[in-house]
Formats: sequence, structure tokens, C-alpha cells
Amino acid sequence: MASSPQPDESLIALARILVAEQSLDKTLRQVLELACAALPGGEGGITLLESEGPRTAVASSDAALRVDQVQYEAEAGGPCLAAYRHQQVFRIESTADEPRWPTFAQSAAAAGIKSTLSLPLVVGGDGLGALNIYSREENSFTEAEVALAATFASYASVALANARVYWRTQRLASQLEEALSTRGVIEQAKGIIIARQGCSADEAFQVLVRLSQHRHVKLRDVAAELVQRAHDQAPGAAPG
Repeated sequence: MASSPQPDESLIALARILVAEQSLDKTLRQVLELACAALPGGEGGITLLESEGPRTAVASSDAALRVDQVQYEAEAGGPCLAAYRHQQVFRIESTADEPRWPTFAQSAAAAGIKSTLSLPLVVGGDGLGALNIYSREENSFTEAEVALAATFASYASVALANARVYWRTQRLASQLEEALSTRGVIEQAKGIIIARQGCSADEAFQVLVRLSQHRHVKLRDVAAELVQRAHDQAPGAAPG
């Protein structure tokens, strides 16, 4: 059986993650795998706080996914949400005897998870979510391991923040490119209608709107079809 990576090796691997070469989901998965390899327990998940609420972006097991979901719905919450809200590390030494989050602790114990460690993912005071490590043994996390986990979480926070910025920028660039393309084809279609009907630009646009509504087709698609048809009918156009 291959030995697990040493903590230093996992931190170095984390620092080498190149977010531009993989999706955000793959980056999250890689961060979680490195965390589970470096820390006791071997199970866990990463919670991200989105506009619609918390969600488990990646989990190492079905049990981790289910336990995460319980704390999202429990009235008292759980250590993961507390780590995010307070930007502090929260440790449960025994889920069989945990008064702070009884619903979460009961669910975790039933799933065979006996101790947990939840760490905030924070960059520049901005909370991204939390990293959760679960163990099937009680008192799994020593003070040294908690300190290591905190260091790991700080590295992971930077990697995730960079990944989020990169992919949001990519998505915005794609949306802008699509918007410019849509505007261009609509302007071309308006020009064709103006030339054919001798109407104003506003009237040409209304013609496109009516066609779109009548045919239940997106405005851009109606415009693109009109432009393509005009191109095909132009003198000297190659036969289709």
C-alpha cells in the first residue's frame, strides 16, 4: 500500500495548483484530496457560501455530503457554518457528546463520524466558505494537526480565491463576447430590414421583435436567420 503524502508535500502540491489549467470544480476537488491526505480522518468536504445559501461544492464521500447537508438545514447549524461566520477553527472531539450542534452531532455519529474539524476559507477578510475534515475516530485532531490544518486552509483559501476570480473573469469575458456578437447580428438584420422596407431603425427593430414573439424564437436567432438568408440570396453568393 502506497504511503500517504507528508504534510509538507501536500502544502507544496497545493501551492502548485494552476487554476488556469483546470475548472473550478477540479480545483476544489484537488484541494480536498490534498487536505484529506495531509490530515487525520481521510474524509471531508468543502462548503461554499453562494447567494442562495451554503452548498457542498465537493465531498470525499456520501457520508460527508449527507452530514454537511444536515447542518445547513438544522436550526442550530453546525461547525462548518460557524467556522465561516466567525472565521475561526471549530473542532468536535466527540460527536457522541457535543452540546453546541446537537442535530449535526447526532447525524454525524449515526454516519460513523466521531470527530470533526472545520476551518474557515478566508482571503483578506472575505469569507469564501469552509473546509471540513471528518474522522471515524474520537479525538483525532491534536493541537499540532489543528495548526497544520489552519496553515493548509490559508493556502487553500488563496488557491480557491484565485480560481474563483479566474473563472468569473472567463465567464464575464464569454458573456461580453456573446453580447457583442448578438448586438452585431441584430444591427445587421435591422440594416437589411431598413433597406428592404425603407423604415427607421426603431421600426426595423420592432419587426424583429414581432417575428421573435410570433415564432417563439430568440431575437438573436431570428436576426441571424435573416442575415444568413440575405447572404445566401445575394448576387454571386455560393450555392448552399
